[in-house]
Amino acid sequence: MTNASDYLTHVKALIVLSPQVLDWTIVREEAQGDRGLLRYRLTLKDGSLLELFEFFLVTQAGVQITKYRFHWQRYDGQLRKRWDNAPHHPEIATYPYHLHDGEEENVLPNESMNVEKVLAIITTETGA
Repeated sequence: MTNASDYLTHVKALIVLSPQVLDWTIVREEAQGDRGLLRYRLTLKDGSLLELFEFFLVTQAGVQITKYRFHWQRYDGQLRKRWDNAPHHPEIATYPYHLHDGEEENVLPNESMNVEKVLAIITTETGA
């Protein structure tokens, strides 16, 4: 990838090709040279909702996700998982990367995430 527009095209291809995505909406996206942001809302086949948010930078070394939040909730609004890197849990070993699992208060260590990893986890957890 050489710029932010390339990365947005890549992410949209991942969404379109995901077997779990029923429908999706662009809430906001920007591409300014090597920097950009995306915010998409996805409806999944099981009725759950996934909101994707990233600020990113495209470098020679690859895409660096500088800020992210991936919020997955059931059809009734109950949190399933939220991956983010907001710096508000310094007690977590993987700070600032963490996962809210099932409940807002259930905060677990987690690796740095991106759209591709999240879609893979959802496919595994909901079945292909």
